[in-house]
Amino acid sequence: MQLVKKNVALMDAYVPGYQPGRGERVVKLNTNENPYPPSPAVQKALRDLDPRELRLYPDPVARGLRSAIARAYGVPAENVFCGNGSDEIIGLIFRTFLEPDGIVLFPYPTYSLYRTQAELHDIRYKAVETAPDFRIRTADYLDYPGQVIVLANPNPPAGTLLSLAELGGLAAAWPGLLVVDEAYIDFGGESALPLVARHANLLVLRTFSKSFSLCGARVGYAFGDAALVRALDKTKDSYNLAYLNQLLAAAAVNDYAYMEETARRIMAGRESLREKLAGLGFESPPSYGNFLLVEHGRLGAALIHRELARRRIFVRYFNERRLANKLRISVGTPEDMDELLAALRDILAANGC
Repeated sequence: MQLVKKNVALMDAYVPGYQPGRGERVVKLNTNENPYPPSPAVQKALRDLDPRELRLYPDPVARGLRSAIARAYGVPAENVFCGNGSDEIIGLIFRTFLEPDGIVLFPYPTYSLYRTQAELHDIRYKAVETAPDFRIRTADYLDYPGQVIVLANPNPPAGTLLSLAELGGLAAAWPGLLVVDEAYIDFGGESALPLVARHANLLVLRTFSKSFSLCGARVGYAFGDAALVRALDKTKDSYNLAYLNQLLAAAAVNDYAYMEETARRIMAGRESLREKLAGLGFESPPSYGNFLLVEHGRLGAALIHRELARRRIFVRYFNERRLANKLRISVGTPEDMDELLAALRDILAANGC
């Protein structure tokens, strides 16, 4: 008897970026974390935490957090859903909205968890090729049958951006559910949130991990028609979001101005890094995320990745089609970027570049 489901046995697990041990001295530019600390309001919430609250179950629908998010974005609380990271919400989308014979469409390349969740839920999928410059062509999705489209906007690993006109046009033309994953939208894009009121088939995902500096708290949220939110509430785990995480995320969103300021610093750092990398012979498309996808004209990505890791500088290398000679570099602090650039100069010089 086979103990593991056939589709699980056959699937490839999602592979996150390398996580060094706590306390290791590294320059960590491989998982698109925010290099700046969370808001001082988050730190105060931690200091003021009453540990007696931890003996109780958390609010199962995170009402306080949903209300804080609704106030910050000017939408009704009934249009807000909260989850254990946007990753949980992505999984719930497969559980809630896709029939066993359904098909989900998403780009290639993109966030690989979409494919992993499709395989985990035994759902058929179509990875729709992006343009040569990695832009998503929304018209291409109307050529395929399907029940759900999932688009990251900006779309990793290149950070390309779709306009509101493109997304609104697709939502109007597509008969199924359109999911727009805005994990990186605060780094220079225009959110699709205004489209939610016009399109009942649109679900917009957000996260506290990136611009709010709360990767470790695992809080995601979504905006959508109240009927979509009610459906997600039916399929989520009973107490899917821990009390402490609800508390920290509410403190973060209530200090929205702090998030905007750190996002501006990251955007400035991204453009500075892109310019300096170009001076070293690297090419990269314009990015609207907190990262760059880069390629050197003379030196292979695998070698650069290996040499950087030897110096305890970690960037992301994807050994797969269309990406095998590229590196994704998260934007760090100015000090991180100086260390990265110095190491790259050494590597290039050592290899005759």
